[in-house]
Amino acid sequence: MKKKVKLLKDVMADRVIIIPSTLSIKEISKIMAREEVSGVAVAGPERGAMGIVSECDVLRHFGKQNWELLTAEEIMTPYVEAIRPETTLEQAAGVMQKKHIHRLLVMGRDLSEPQMPIGIVSASDIVREIGRGSS
Repeated sequence: MKKKVKLLKDVMADRVIIIPSTLSIKEISKIMAREEVSGVAVAGPERGAMGIVSECDVLRHFGKQNWELLTAEEIMTPYVEAIRPETTLEQAAGVMQKKHIHRLLVMGRDLSEPQMPIGIVSASDIVREIGRGSS
C-alpha cells in the first residue's frame, strides 16, 4: 500500500503573524516573543507580503549602532518565496535548499498577484513531519 504524500496544507501553520513594513525591530521582537513564533510576514503598502523577518534577521542587526531604529523593511529577507498549499513536503524542502531559506509563505491564489499568505511553513515543520515518519 502506497503512503499518502504529505502536502504543505497538512503541516503548515495557518496562523501567520503579519506586520507592517514600518514596524521597528524592537516591536517585531516583542511580537515574536509574545506570539511564540520564529518568523513573521511583512506587509507592504500595496497589500501584499513583501518579505519575512526571522529571528536570524533580528540577531544579525542586534547590537549594531542604532539597531533599535531599524524597521522591518530594512532587516527583512526581501524576496518572498511563495508556494501553493498543494506542494509536497519534498518539493518545499527542495525550494528551501536551493534558495537557502528556512521559511516559505503559503499563498492561496495565483502566485503572481500581490496577496497575503494563508499559511507559513518552516524547515522545522518539515523536519518534525519527517521525524514522525509520515512523509
